[in-house]
Amino acid sequence: MSNYNKLLNNLETLKLIKVKENIDTYIDLINSKEKDIVDSLYELTNLEIELMDEKSILGCVRTANFPYKKGFEDFDFSFQPSINKEKILDFKNLRFLENHENIIFIGSPGVGKTHLATAIGLEAAKNRHLTYRIKS
Repeated sequence: MSNYNKLLNNLETLKLIKVKENIDTYIDLINSKEKDIVDSLYELTNLEIELMDEKSILGCVRTANFPYKKGFEDFDFSFQPSINKEKILDFKNLRFLENHENIIFIGSPGVGKTHLATAIGLEAAKNRHLTYRIKS
């Protein structure tokens, strides 16, 4: 067995999916002198870190048990003109978490309370804050 095949086996064992997917491209770039080895290793490890971050975020979102995945961009503010759009969109920065504040949405059915709560929860999960929807 060649060292190349051993390398691919090691990458699989270590679960370095992105490195394994892109190793051939980077070997070609190194051989053609378009990239040096350090830059290539740096970029390959960055790909792996990005994948880990994506999986972590996905895990947080999945654990949160949201009823659906709708964000702020999906909310129709024109349907609810009484809502202060700037104030709602300010919740995206999650300052209320840092300030240990609560948010309560009050209103009749069908006005978007669950949608906005889910959007805030998704934003928190994407920023690796533990979130969990309690079913009522």
